Formats: sequence, structure tokens, C-alpha cells
Amino acid sequence: MATTLLFVDADNQAPILATTLTRFLKTIGRESAKAIVAGNGVGDRVRNWELALKEARPDIEVACHVAPPRKQSADVRLMFELAPFYHGQPDSAVLLVIFSRDDLLVAAAECLVQKGHNAMVVVGSSSNGTSLVTDVPVVVLPSPQVAAAQVAPAPIHDVATARPANQSDTKPDNAVVTTAITKIRQQLKPNKQGGYAASAVGQVLAQLGHDKANRTKIVKQIPNLKEVGTGPEKRLIF
Repeated sequence: MATTLLFVDADNQAPILATTLTRFLKTIGRESAKAIVAGNGVGDRVRNWELALKEARPDIEVACHVAPPRKQSADVRLMFELAPFYHGQPDSAVLLVIFSRDDLLVAAAECLVQKGHNAMVVVGSSSNGTSLVTDVPVVVLPSPQVAAAQVAPAPIHDVATARPANQSDTKPDNAVVTTAITKIRQQLKPNKQGGYAASAVGQVLAQLGHDKANRTKIVKQIPNLKEVGTGPEKRLIF
């Protein structure tokens, strides 16, 4: 029997995509699925994903994991869940779907495919048009606004996407920075000591579709930015 396992990075992808995700699985004949959801405990992301998946597909089995509030802790938790497959024998009936843009999990998908497993990466459409650079199949789900007018999901891309040579030299548009600031203030509560946890800010930007390099550029462009603390205690005041 065909089995589909979803590995959802709740810190990286928004739960509003749950309906589009389950519709995509139905389109490819993979309605029977189990979801493993991980997040770092900042806010209610894991719970929101569980509720969204259950609403989209009431019979889906969802395993939730709240990781410590540290950078990439959700990625690490999902990689622990993926480890048995990496060390196990490939099964042609099993499809591993990794729902994240994070480099660690994209690399995990590449390792699984190299081992002979059926694995793909699924992401929500990026507001800045950034493409993942990988040779594993990637499915880009339309945003909820676009999804209402579409039936079929975005196509699977089997080839690597070339990164523009001068991409690292470009600065984000002011509109992109403004949108990011608005989203941060909507989703996050200021720390009692002032500002926002740097890791939480990074997660909000990731949900908007920005990769690590662009997240760094956007943060540097925030007006009157002040950085306080280091490591997991780092705060961004603006």
C-alpha cells in the first residue's frame, strides 16, 4: 500500500498552506498520509499546523513535536525523524515529502534520494521569487490567494535552478523590507527586555519565502536596527 509521510517545518512554512498541500497529495494519488510536524515552540505554530491539517483532512494522523527555542531546532527534530529512513532500505511504496525551504532539510532530501528513497521537497510560493537550488523534485504550492483560482498544483521540477551570479550583491527592495517589518510585528510579541528574538524574526522571514542569505540582507536593511545579545539570547530592537 502506498504510504506518504509529510515532514512539516512549522517554523518555515505557514499553516494556511495545509489545504493546498492536501489537495496536491490528492492530485498525485497520495491521499493516505501521516504528518510529522516540528516547531521550536515560539508561538502556536505546531498547534496551528495540526489544526489546519485536521481541518483539511480529518482522518490524517499528525505527530507533533515542540523543539527547544533555538535556531534550527525544528530542522534537527525532523532530521531525527528522517534518520531511520536514511539508514533503512528504500521502499518504492513510501514517499517522503519534506515541507521546508531550510538548507538542512533540503540537504536531507538530497541524501535520501541518493540512498534510493522516494523523496521530494514542497514549499509555498516565495514572495521574492527565490528558487531552491537542488536536483531533487521540488513542488511550489500557490499562495492561498492564487490557490482559489487554481485546481492543479505547480509542476514538479527535476532539474537544478541556476542562481544568478550577482544575486549576493543585490539589496532587497524597500517594499520587501516594509512587508517583512509589518509581518514581524503582526506575528511576534516584543520581548519583555525590548525587541524581538532574532531566531523568531528569522522564522517569520522564512515563512515569507526568504532564504538565509536574503533574511540576513533584510534584517540589515531594517531602519534604526539595534542588535543586543548573542546566540539564542540575541534580540533585534527596531
